Amino acid sequence: MPAGTAHTEKLTNGEVTSEVEPEDTGYPETSFDPDKIRVDQQTTNLGYLIEMLFEGEIDLTPEFQRSMDLWGPQQKSQLIESLLLGLPLPSFYFSIDRLTNKWVIVDGLQRFCTFNDFIIKNELKLSGLEFLKSYEGKTYVELSKADKRKISGTKINFYVIERQSPSYVKFLIFKRVNTGGLVLTPQEIRHALNQGIPSRFIEELANLEEFKQATDYRIPSKRMEDRDFANRFVAFYLLDYDANYKGELDSFLNDGMEALAKTTEDERAKIKEAFRKSMELSYKIFGNDAFRIRRKSDAKRNQIAKALFDTISVNFAWLTDEQQAQLLNKSDVFRIKLIDYFNKEDISKPITSATAKKSNVIYRFKLIKNMLNEIIT
Repeated sequence: MPAGTAHTEKLTNGEVTSEVEPEDTGYPETSFDPDKIRVDQQTTNLGYLIEMLFEGEIDLTPEFQRSMDLWGPQQKSQLIESLLLGLPLPSFYFSIDRLTNKWVIVDGLQRFCTFNDFIIKNELKLSGLEFLKSYEGKTYVELSKADKRKISGTKINFYVIERQSPSYVKFLIFKRVNTGGLVLTPQEIRHALNQGIPSRFIEELANLEEFKQATDYRIPSKRMEDRDFANRFVAFYLLDYDANYKGELDSFLNDGMEALAKTTEDERAKIKEAFRKSMELSYKIFGNDAFRIRRKSDAKRNQIAKALFDTISVNFAWLTDEQQAQLLNKSDVFRIKLIDYFNKEDISKPITSATAKKSNVIYRFKLIKNMLNEIIT
């Protein structure tokens, strides 16, 4: 569909409905040395961790918290009730941020949000208690000294994923031990493990109007789905996928965020401009049909395919301004070639199935690159 086609945002309960095609992220084609995994197990009083939280040494990451602080007053109150009853709590897991030196919560975020609201902010009034009915309506400051001591003296088991653990090992541990009411998405995990420049920059890209327009405003920000797209662009744009991609997409995307941490401000400005121009060109060529597999010009519109997004967006970004202008003048030819491509099952599979497999990634990137070279030369 040509550029300029009007779009209507699809909303459900105030949220944009996602039109993103589900995707297999693949399995590692390489093994990891278990001796490199370093997780320190400790036991302490809850009061010690509360003090760290109060001093800002434990990072609730406010942006992350908005997404994850999902317990209601009753769930939070019953956690405090468990402490007052002397019931044991599940273990906590932390990772140490290499830039800020703060502890990032891997598992137990909702419990720490409860401690923050009740003990530090004194904002939570206990409600919906099952056993301690006499505590209904009480805040932390209204508890007796004995109750406060009982809470602070609660024995807590926790684990710290040490800095020397390889980044992907941290990612796997993060994913496996996350047992909260809402399991984290891979992008939320990458966000938590790569605080600072990487997480902020990915957010900047996802908030660009050109990106939202190119994807027809159909990629929601909830659960960081939009940032997953921006992360894909950065990883494939920055890293030599031919040499660095091992067949496990989550690991590669995390490597992309780590690479961002080593860039200069000028380098990030260039990446941002390359992304913006790529999104702008995509919209001019495809309108609201960008990054969607189309086998007939008049067929019903399909969902956005992530494998098509990273392949086209990065190849567009690699073009010079002159080449982008030439492609725009021949946009009809490019759209027709893509339709022909998707109708040839033998060569379209790398973009429609097993998309995370290394051979398929390399194949589809080179295929689109060769297609563009044919059009603009």
